[in-house]
Amino acid sequence: MNKYKVCIYAISKNETKFVDRWMDSVSEADAVYVLDTGSTDDTVEKLKKRGAIVKEQVIKPWRFDIARNESLKLVPEDTDICICIDIDEVFEPGWREKLEKIWTPELTRLKYNYNWSFDNYGNPAVNFYTDKIHRRNGYKWVHPVHEVLEYEDNEKTLTTEDITVNHYPDKTKSRSSYLPLLELSVQEDLEDDRNMHYLGREYMFYKKYNECIDTLIKHLNLKSAIWKDERSASMRFIARSY
Repeated sequence: MNKYKVCIYAISKNETKFVDRWMDSVSEADAVYVLDTGSTDDTVEKLKKRGAIVKEQVIKPWRFDIARNESLKLVPEDTDICICIDIDEVFEPGWREKLEKIWTPELTRLKYNYNWSFDNYGNPAVNFYTDKIHRRNGYKWVHPVHEVLEYEDNEKTLTTEDITVNHYPDKTKSRSSYLPLLELSVQEDLEDDRNMHYLGREYMFYKKYNECIDTLIKHLNLKSAIWKDERSASMRFIARSY
């Protein structure tokens, strides 16, 4: 007998190649909710066939935070635990039982193991904690891109090594929307060190080296930019751009 009502929510667009793998991965949940933002393939039909509850809505102008918030609205209010997991991500099996053992009613969010990329031998290459398991109420997504969850009150979080999500991205998908959305994100909050860093990195990807250097110098001068790993990355990107 499960102690908690656990629901998955996600956004999708042209994810047909990943649907079956993803639905297998999240099948331990009580329900799966997906906001499809304009698929032109059979993503919606495949999701519904596999048991997902799907709403179709085109977001214009496109922002990831608005799409995430619309997908969260699909989750019933009586849900105890929400999990936002993208369709190119996969839970390692047995996650539900582990989550039930770890979660307590006073928790607001859980941090867990995330393998963002793998080397040629299948070993994790980039690994960190992510935190998209949270209680139903009090959270909203913010920022047009590289969006994050924001809580209305004081959070009570826990970190576990027992739950792992693996990321297998579709490398054919375009990142063309990222640069203008990052520029918008920085315009909306000039003190946000995280997206200032990401904007500088994006300029480097586009070979806009002067913009990269100027932006990452701004990042390094922000009072909130205290994470040494990210400061180090900004310095390396500046050097590479020079």
